[in-house]
Amino acid sequence: MTNQTSERTLIYKRTESGEEYALGFIDAEGRICRLRWGEGIPVGRVTADGRVLRKTAYDERELGTFTPTGVVRSHGLFQGGELGWVDPDGVVNRGGLILGEEEVGRVEGPMQAAAAAALLLLFLPEEAEQNRRME
Repeated sequence: MTNQTSERTLIYKRTESGEEYALGFIDAEGRICRLRWGEGIPVGRVTADGRVLRKTAYDERELGTFTPTGVVRSHGLFQGGELGWVDPDGVVNRGGLILGEEEVGRVEGPMQAAAAAALLLLFLPEEAEQNRRME
């Protein structure tokens, strides 16, 4: 069990009050999993060439890319472009031309750039959409 968890890169979201909670992880094979009741539910994957893909009902959709240095670029949000980055200590920041800089979470593990991209491209937009539906 320890080996399995050490190969995961954990993804945490920061709330407006400054608290953090675990949203999901990326496993050693590059699968992005959402945490539900302590289990990982696959919702997408990252590729070795820096792409983030989201599972759809019948296929996959590319959401964006990330660089080895941790810069995340979107294909769709705000007509694409730079969406944010991860600091060397694992802090994930959202920011770009349209958005002001904001610390939105943290990642912990061997695939920090990929996990930051999953947070910015998949988890945060999904959560925002769920909030809009509830309102």
